[in-house]
Amino acid sequence: MLHKICFLILTCTLAVVLQPALGAGAQAGKKGTEITSREMTYTGEQNLVVFSGDVHVLRPDFELWSDELHVFLKNGADLEQNSTGEDENIEKIIARGSVRIKGDGREGRSGLLTYFPDTETVHLEDQPRLLENRNTVEGETIILNLRDNTSQVLGGDRQRVRVIFYPDGDE
Repeated sequence: MLHKICFLILTCTLAVVLQPALGAGAQAGKKGTEITSREMTYTGEQNLVVFSGDVHVLRPDFELWSDELHVFLKNGADLEQNSTGEDENIEKIIARGSVRIKGDGREGRSGLLTYFPDTETVHLEDQPRLLENRNTVEGETIILNLRDNTSQVLGGDRQRVRVIFYPDGDE
């Protein structure tokens, strides 16, 4: 039972989904990243790119939908020099509003998703839920560490941790 819960949490950590970074370029030999939205605004003074209105991120390994996607660039970031496809110029990425991320038969949903490339951590907040088949994990906050493949689901006054899983044959 504990193995099944750990497997669900770890496989739903979105490691395969977020490892290449939400907004970073494509790795060699892959299709790349396509972001569509109703509007995009770049503010150089704030080192910020905002995609708003029906945001859809499409990559070979995952899809993400949200109302808004904010990409915070590090001070002095030189996007023209970054051809490695890595996150070195990104401080953090925030997806807000009806966030849904899907890949490899797994899905994550929340009102707010924050990705920190330097620490390779993802924070899901505002009614976060991870799903794999019928199995679900919920809490007030879900913290995923992609670097060491660990997860932490936190409960609080508003939402206790809740895990629902089904034996392999009952899916």
